Amino acid sequence: MDIGKSFTFVFEDDQWIVKILIAAAILLLGVLFSWMLLIPLILATALLGGYSVEIIRKVVRGELDSLPEWENWGDLLIDGLKVVVIGIVYALPLIILSVCLGVPIGAFSEDAAGASSFLSLCLSCFALLYAIALSLVYPAAIAFFAAEGDMGAAFRFGEVFGFVRDAIGTYLVTFVMSWVAQFIGNLGSLVCGIGWLVTWPYAIMVTGHLYGQAYVEAKGESLVEEETVVFEPDEDEALEVAEAEVEEEVEDED
Repeated sequence: MDIGKSFTFVFEDDQWIVKILIAAAILLLGVLFSWMLLIPLILATALLGGYSVEIIRKVVRGELDSLPEWENWGDLLIDGLKVVVIGIVYALPLIILSVCLGVPIGAFSEDAAGASSFLSLCLSCFALLYAIALSLVYPAAIAFFAAEGDMGAAFRFGEVFGFVRDAIGTYLVTFVMSWVAQFIGNLGSLVCGIGWLVTWPYAIMVTGHLYGQAYVEAKGESLVEEETVVFEPDEDEALEVAEAEVEEEVEDED
């Protein structure tokens, strides 16, 4: 993976300032009108998510040096909403665990207090482990959807988990660098309190590029392994072919 490229490719686009400002305007409108049952904020998040999906697709196609155009807004919105659904499905175990941890089991019985504390500890540990696993798997799930254009691809859980397992080093790097991007996004809050309107879209663009690169690199590793298995010579088959060639030569001579 070219980590530096993910953090600099934004500035290699001739229209990068305009494209980031468009993203900032979308985010600002979503926040300003979030009092309307949060729907504008959800729509703004979906548009930015759809834009990130387009970045992943460009990387998968080998287009590493430019940002997508802000066009086909309906498609961006639909893709972004699909990203939201994928995120909710993958986070569902965490949501359920959070609800369980919020239920005061021991409040109904003093005798159950000890058991409740132990159960809460076990659930908390499991939630932590799942959160870490989710941070590794989620980028692959989104990349599967982006690359194949089918939301169902993100829910081929066995394939997605196996994909990450076989390229765990790549996804560990992606995990760390995604946190770096989020840190940069949060730094914008220190600039007059509104700098995040620019740094958060930038962080989203960087993250999309990282997800795309991780998918391409992991896919390349998988293809090498498959080719090794598929094209491994079969001694029995090779012997049969050689015998057939000898028989043909004998027949020709006769």
